[in-house]
This record gives sequence, C-alpha cells and structure tokens, in this order.
Amino acid sequence: MKLSVIVPVYNVENFLPRCLDSLLRQGMGVGEYEVICVNDGSPDNSAAILADYEKQHPDIFRVITQENQGLGGARNTGTAQAQGEYVTYLDSDDYIIDNAYSYLLEHFCGDKPDVLCYGYACIYTDGKTRQHSQATPDGEVTFDGDGVDAYNRWPLTFVWSKFYKRSFIQQHQIESHIVSCQDEVFNFDVFRHHPHTRIVSSNVCRYELGNENSIQRTVNKQKVLKTLDDMFLNIDYVRGFLAAGQKEIEPAAMRSINNFQNVYHKKLIMVFLSWKEWHAFRKKMQGLPAYKPVPTSESRSARWLGNVKKWSGSSYLFYIVVCFIRNVIFFKLIRPLMLRKQTAE
Repeated sequence: MKLSVIVPVYNVENFLPRCLDSLLRQGMGVGEYEVICVNDGSPDNSAAILADYEKQHPDIFRVITQENQGLGGARNTGTAQAQGEYVTYLDSDDYIIDNAYSYLLEHFCGDKPDVLCYGYACIYTDGKTRQHSQATPDGEVTFDGDGVDAYNRWPLTFVWSKFYKRSFIQQHQIESHIVSCQDEVFNFDVFRHHPHTRIVSSNVCRYELGNENSIQRTVNKQKVLKTLDDMFLNIDYVRGFLAAGQKEIEPAAMRSINNFQNVYHKKLIMVFLSWKEWHAFRKKMQGLPAYKPVPTSESRSARWLGNVKKWSGSSYLFYIVVCFIRNVIFFKLIRPLMLRKQTAE
C-alpha cells in the first residue's frame, strides 16, 4: 500500500463530506491507499457521516472511534493503525484538490524521500481563496537534500502539507504531542533526524479559514488558558535539544521558540483574562529567551499588529483595550458586516 491518510474528526459535520469526497478523487485504486478516520469523541453528527462513507467505500475508509484525546492523540491513533509506505495527515475541515496524491506519489516519490513537502492555499467556506489557487497538482522540485538544512531555512510547520515515510517515523519513534501547536513540535522532531527531504511547488491542499469551531478560532476561555500553558511546554521541549548541544538545528529551534511566543501573544488577546490570570502568564513569559527574529516577508501593517499583541503582555490596561477592540468592535461589529458584503458579491 502506497499511502495512509489520517483524518482526525471532531465537531466538523459541516465540512467533513467535502474532505472525504476529495479523498475519493485522488486517482488511486483500491489497495493503493487507505483513509483512516479517527472519530475523537465528536459530539455532532460526524459519527453518522463517517459510518455512511465506511459503508459505501469499505475498501478505502476505516473508522476508529475513541474518547476525546485531542488532535495529537487522534493522529497518534491513526498512525499506529496505518499500513501505507507513506503517512499523511489531513484535517477534516480541509481538503485536497483532485488527483493530487497520485500525482505527488508518481512524480516525486520514486526514490522514496523520507519527507515530501507540498504547498497549500487558504480558503473560506464559500471557496474564495486568499492566495493563488492552482487547480492542478503540477509542480517542480524546489529543494532536495538534508531535512536539517531545509528546516533551518524555511518554517515547514504544518503536518497536513507533507508525506512522511512511515518507516522513518517508526524508526525514530516520533509521535504527535498532546498539546496545542503540536505540528511544529512534531516537525521539529522529524527534521532534527536528518530526513531526506524534498520540497515541491505543487499547490494541492486547501486550508479552511471559515471553521468557527477550529482550534485556531476558539474563544473558549479554558481552552485558551490550556493553549497558553502548552506554549511553555513546547518551548521547554525545544530548549531541551539546545541544552543537549544539538547546535546544528539551532536556527530552527530559535525560530520555533519565537513562534510559540507569538502564538502566546495571539491567544492572550482572544479572551478577557482577570488581572490575576494575566499577571501569572506575564510572569512566566518574562523568564523566556527572546531571539532575534528571522527575516520576514510580512507587511508593515502585519508587523505593527504583531507589536500590538506583544505590548498587550506588558500592560494590563493596554491588554484590556486591545481585547475590547479585537473581540467586541472587530469580531462582533465590523467582521459581520464584511462577511455580509463578501457574500453579496
């Protein structure tokens, strides 16, 4: 079997059929690939949808049901059951363009690289893209070499834009961590082991930005507090490799630590914390290292907004003001008007 596609499923009934239908249009025959859907205790109608697809396509879809363990736990469950030479992960609110997986396997995996990285486009629920949307999987190789070199040079963060050789994952005992932002920790663990890495320009994955229930969009206070705690666990994990003297991966490690701190500032302003809660996290942040940022292609306005997020960690009054502007003025008043206008167009 060439490929195992792991699809974690939680509270995605509005997006799940689109995802699963796209996996039926990959130009691959029975026995060439499998789709392992892990129902992670989903409270909505996702279980019924999965059962229907498994019944109609038993040679392709396999459903595993478990109590909720989070995204990382669901990915680990699927990986443990995988039989393909390669493993890939697809979030259930995203999808893949037609014939992408067969094209990638045929054109770029002939000599069996350990990791194949491909491109994606961000979309909204209505199908509109935020960047160039390529309708075919055509592409070319832009990098072929040592994964340490690749990861030091580029932020190859997401697991859903890659094929991983299953034997490589097993050999190095790599698992998803049961924490927020596990993609970056997982890939740090992968690339530090010097995988033969190939990067291609094929733009095939479609990343959904319109799912209000996604981890990135949650405004549940307890979940945000957990994410903030997880950031410190992730930073400690990456810092451990630096402490152990693995200097060759140092540029990527410093970038990862900065990224985790950026996520911290982003999450901090998504909910209103009490002064005591805010102060506790601020105290933790003060003890963390801050590295010189890597060059960025962000616009001036994006960098300015990034600084605003960071300033919210220095003054509780400023933090409350930023929270009010973001959560009340923008998301409750301005953004609904923007969406209505976009729908009308």
